[in-house]
Amino acid sequence: MFRDAKQFAGLTTCQLRKTQALENHWNAAFFALSLGRAEMLLEASGLQGRPVTSLVFSYEDIKRRAFNRLFAWRILSNLGLQARFAELEKHPSRPLDLGVKAA
Repeated sequence: MFRDAKQFAGLTTCQLRKTQALENHWNAAFFALSLGRAEMLLEASGLQGRPVTSLVFSYEDIKRRAFNRLFAWRILSNLGLQARFAELEKHPSRPLDLGVKAA
């Protein structure tokens, strides 16, 4: 959790001096990680149809998927093909998972 917070949620990029401000920054970084983990748990439980007992989680994968979705959406919208985005999400080869590490 701390590794992901340091590398991907900006835990160490704060230049504040007051204790309250530092605590707010740390809370925001860990809250972002918690939201990402909750999203992954909901997605995994929806795919399995039952609650997930264990989950391998990397915040880097969440950021990569979000970037891929945004990039694909922008390309399709510039080409006037927004309606095809749903097909891209459900495609068997999972092109929106490009660059995501297999855990």
